[in-house]
Amino acid sequence: FGRFLLPHLPVGVSLFFALSGFLLYRSLAMAILQAQPLPSIRRYLRNRALRIFPAYWTILAATGVILPAVMVRNSTTLELGRLSAQFDDLLKNMFLMQNYFRDSWDTGIGPVWSLAIELHFYLALPLLGLLAVRMGGRFLGSKGRALVALFPAIAIGFVGVIGSLAEAWTADWSNDYWHSVLVRGIFYHADLFAFGIGLAVLWAATTLGLVRLPGWWRPAAVTGLVSAALLAVGLTDRGILDRYQGAFQYEALLSLSCVLLIALVVLPNKERASQPLLVRILEWRPVAAIGLVSYSLFLWHEPVIRSLQQRALTLGGPQGFVINLIFAALVSGLLAALTYRFVEAPFI
Repeated sequence: FGRFLLPHLPVGVSLFFALSGFLLYRSLAMAILQAQPLPSIRRYLRNRALRIFPAYWTILAATGVILPAVMVRNSTTLELGRLSAQFDDLLKNMFLMQNYFRDSWDTGIGPVWSLAIELHFYLALPLLGLLAVRMGGRFLGSKGRALVALFPAIAIGFVGVIGSLAEAWTADWSNDYWHSVLVRGIFYHADLFAFGIGLAVLWAATTLGLVRLPGWWRPAAVTGLVSAALLAVGLTDRGILDRYQGAFQYEALLSLSCVLLIALVVLPNKERASQPLLVRILEWRPVAAIGLVSYSLFLWHEPVIRSLQQRALTLGGPQGFVINLIFAALVSGLLAALTYRFVEAPFI
C-alpha cells in the first residue's frame, strides 16, 4: 500500500488537467467540426472566474486570514500561519500568482499550485480555438476540420515537451529561480492537457457521427489503461523512471491512463443496452455528491490536515492513519458541503 499506491496519488493532478482539457474543449471541438461560430469567449471567461474564485477566496479567507491554517514563508522556511501577516503574499495567492515569486513559493493552500496552472490554461484555450478556426476550419471538409480541431492538442503538447526539455536544461543552473518558476508553470505541465483535448475531438466526432468506434475499443482501452499504469508504477519502483511531479515519461504514462479512464466514461456505448459498471458507480448518488463538492474539498483538505497535526489531534501507526483519514475526510467533507451550498452553487 505504501510502496505501490500512496506514492502515486499525485496522479490526481494529471487526471484534473486531462478532465479540464476534455470538458472545456468539447464546445470548441463541436463548433469547429460543424463549421459554426465559436462560443462566446466573454461568457466563457466569466463562467470560469465565477467557478473558481468565489469558493477559493472564501476558503483562503477562512484559512489564511481568520485561522492560522495555511503555509507562510518565514525567512527560508515554511510554517503554519496567517497570510494576512504578509499582505503581499496574500494578494499573490488571491490572484493565483504565488508560483512566480520566490518569497511566495508553496505558500497558502498547498494544492492550489495546480489551480494556478489551470487558470493559465483557461486563458490559453480560447486563443488556441481561435487559431484553429483561422487555420481554415470553416472552409474544409469534415476530415480537414477534424485535423484542425486537433491542432490545439498538438500545439499544447509541443509546448509541454519544450517545457520538459527546458526543465532539464535549467536544472543545473546556479540560480534556481527560473528553474523553480518553470516547474510551477503552465509550460512544464501543458502536455497533460493535450490528452483531454484530443479526447474532446474524438468525443465530438463520435457524437456527430463522423467517427464510428470499433466494437473492441472498450477492452482495448481497459488493457491500455492497466498496462500504462502498471508500467509507470513498476518502472518507478525499480528506479528506472523519476516519480517527481512533472517527470515527463512518468506523467505521460499516467496521463494516458487518465484519458483512457475518462474515455471509458464519456464515449458512447451503443453496443450495450445498459451503462458500463464504471458509469453506474460514478452516477451513484453518494459518489455524485462527492463530485459536486470536490472543488471545495480540494481546497479545504490540506488546511484541515495541517491544523489537526499542529493541534496534536492526529494519531500514529497504521490504525491511526485510518482514523486520521476518516476524521479529516469528515471535517473536510462537511466544510466542503457548506461551501458548495452557500458559495459555489449560488455563483454557478
